[in-house]
Amino acid sequence: MVIRMKYKCLEKLGVNKENKKGGKAIRFINKVLMAILLGIISLIVMEYSPKFKTFMHEEVLDKNISFAFLGNLYHKYFGEVLPEKQEDEVPVFNEKINYLEKEVYQDGYKLKVNNNYLVPAITSGVIVFIGEKEDIGKVITIEGEDNSTITYGNIKNTDLKLYDFVNKGKFLGEVDNDTLYITILRNGEYQDIETYLS
Repeated sequence: MVIRMKYKCLEKLGVNKENKKGGKAIRFINKVLMAILLGIISLIVMEYSPKFKTFMHEEVLDKNISFAFLGNLYHKYFGEVLPEKQEDEVPVFNEKINYLEKEVYQDGYKLKVNNNYLVPAITSGVIVFIGEKEDIGKVITIEGEDNSTITYGNIKNTDLKLYDFVNKGKFLGEVDNDTLYITILRNGEYQDIETYLS
């Protein structure tokens, strides 16, 4: 009955199943309805099952949420959030960061690069922090799809925003002079840059 009502509403708006635009609208409405349905089912089960309620509190509410993991999971089962066509991003940089010298700095590295070096993302993920940090200037932190957290320091001229998704190889910004700071944390341990990139 709900589905019949949905199609009647779409027909009144001039959308039909054969219409490409209408097909996207129908898929989008299906995704929204599915998300609402899953939310309602979760709330009902939490109300009647103390074990499930405890699980939700311990695993979902008390732990840090991986935006990259949730985004990949949603994309895998539901597709894009919005029904608009998105162009595939083509990497415009090498997959590896090119640097002239490497020096250990705090928990990561201080890399000597060319002046105004264009910094690529070395993994795909979600931006979870953009801001200033003492000693390393403007910072972009990306939570990667591979359970990594990578922080790029001393960045300028970026147009990225918090919670933007970036693909591997995407332009993050320019290095402010000739020094790039990078820290790679994966599965709770700081990683060697060359090991991570190989």
